[in-house]
Amino acid sequence: MKANLEREIQLYMLVLNSFIVILLLVMVNFVLSSPYIAVAISSAAFLALQAISRWLKKRIVGAFKRANMQLEAMQQSDFNHQLKPHFLSGEVAEFESRLVALSEQLHRDKAKYNRQLFVVYQLIDKLPSPIWIFDESDQLSYANPAFELIYHIPWQSAKGRTSAQLELVNKQGEWSFIHNTLRNNWTLNSSEFFDEGQRHHLIIATDIRKALRHQELAAWQRLLRVIGHEIHNSLSPISSLAQSLKAKVTQPRDHNALTVIEQRSAHIQQFVSRYNQIAKPLDLRREKVVLYDLLMSIKKLCSEMYDDQHIDLDCSVRHCYCDPQLLEQALINLLKNAFEANLTQHPAGRLVQLSAVYQAAHIVISIADQGGGFVNIDNAMTPFYSTKSSGQGIGITLSRQIVEQHGGSFSVSNGLHGAEIKIALPN
Repeated sequence: MKANLEREIQLYMLVLNSFIVILLLVMVNFVLSSPYIAVAISSAAFLALQAISRWLKKRIVGAFKRANMQLEAMQQSDFNHQLKPHFLSGEVAEFESRLVALSEQLHRDKAKYNRQLFVVYQLIDKLPSPIWIFDESDQLSYANPAFELIYHIPWQSAKGRTSAQLELVNKQGEWSFIHNTLRNNWTLNSSEFFDEGQRHHLIIATDIRKALRHQELAAWQRLLRVIGHEIHNSLSPISSLAQSLKAKVTQPRDHNALTVIEQRSAHIQQFVSRYNQIAKPLDLRREKVVLYDLLMSIKKLCSEMYDDQHIDLDCSVRHCYCDPQLLEQALINLLKNAFEANLTQHPAGRLVQLSAVYQAAHIVISIADQGGGFVNIDNAMTPFYSTKSSGQGIGITLSRQIVEQHGGSFSVSNGLHGAEIKIALPN
């Protein structure tokens, strides 16, 4: 039989009471010489002793019941329930006092943990990288607003979905996306933590496209420095020689040919010098800007430059923390490209949509034209690549550099009627 404290107490008290009653029966019978009276008195004494035993047992067991209720409340993190000590001295009183002190300490630790957890979740919300938190059932329990950058919906709409439904897979502790497009654009890091006694998985996505573009741009810069140096060293003597020969030739045809050589040499040197600008870091001077006013100023300027084009402006963003001059230059370059793309169509497009909205923790500025879209979208952001006969292929590159040095992202796509460019800036 398993050990049972209540049963042992009841048995010990029964044995003790029986022993006392037997002694009382013998003593009363000896004094009064009346067995009936002795039995009556002994029976009454036995009943009284049993009642006292039950009361004492209830007091002892009650202390454990109260302690057990307190422990259960502590286990459930319910600190509204607090044990009220029933004893003022002795070992049981000391036990109750220590239990109350432990509950209060756990309550303070829980409050401190909740404050720290609140700060952590606030920090997660501010981070520009998408972050998921999955519970033990592999269901999404939390994510930050940057979740929209990948799934284009608020994370609350996806709460409760499994990792597989969100196109994530965990192979031996290594998380990755199921689809190649997302896998090529994002790298995932994960860790585990415990909250409310449950294991959670925290996954952070890092956009590797920026790092790859920085490496790509660095390679272009190194190549440009080498080519620029060689071109300058080759063209300088050619230009000088052309100038010298112009003074000696007498035939107009020869004179014109040398003039063309001199002009083209100067043009190529200027061309290389201009491209060298992308190798220089930008000096950002950020300030709080009323974005609608900035976009309206750009709209008026571009409308004067292209009076046959119309900009449909839709701005729901109030303020933007940026370098207004550089952002303005980037948007003017992109709008100029949109207008020129419109004019290449038959009939010519006349509308460019310019919008600014809040998305996740970002401000997204979109430019959409009616120019038919990018002919070769894979090379749309390649430096020096252009499908225009007079294009130099640097406008989009410089615009993207401006955006990324603001800590934002730059993307291009083809829409229904033309190209669409999206700029995401930190909010």
